[in-house]
Amino acid sequence: ARNIAPLPVYVVCRGIVAVSRALQEIIVAILLVAIFGFGPLAGFLTLSFATIGFLSKLLAEDIESMDKVQAEAIKASSARWTQWINYGVQPQVMPRLIGLSMYRLDINFRESAILGLVGAGGIGAEIVARLRFRADWPKAGAALILTVVAVLIIDAASASIRRRIITGQPSKSPISKWMIAITGASRPPEPLPEQ
Repeated sequence: ARNIAPLPVYVVCRGIVAVSRALQEIIVAILLVAIFGFGPLAGFLTLSFATIGFLSKLLAEDIESMDKVQAEAIKASSARWTQWINYGVQPQVMPRLIGLSMYRLDINFRESAILGLVGAGGIGAEIVARLRFRADWPKAGAALILTVVAVLIIDAASASIRRRIITGQPSKSPISKWMIAITGASRPPEPLPEQ
């Protein structure tokens, strides 16, 4: 973001983000499959490349439009640069970062089904193998249903995590209670007393 990075760093990073966002994942996957061969490495690098561009662009805009009063108060207390980032910038953008990260995880999971079509691994490679070589419709259908269920669970987890970070209270949805039971999390933290 322009308000926290020196100009040369800002220009280089914005250039990388622009290139990352200009190329579609399927084009990058085809190029990386040609370089690294068939398999999950090409898919991993493709999704990493796309995720960097997505998160960087949206998070940089969020940092540039943050409330400057909190950041200036931390800076005025003679804080180092790392303290300024940790206490002045990070608390303002953390809920958005978590929400965007969960959303990107959702996108990456769905994209992995498409990237498998060009040989970049992922669940798409399994679906293609089931349909192309064996015409095994039940297992291909099960993989598609698994993709839909995973996306629904990730979406519910994202909403629950964001609610917990923003309000300090867990979500009251059954999926949230189910996730707390599975992860073995203890009871939710007590709310802070109002003053």
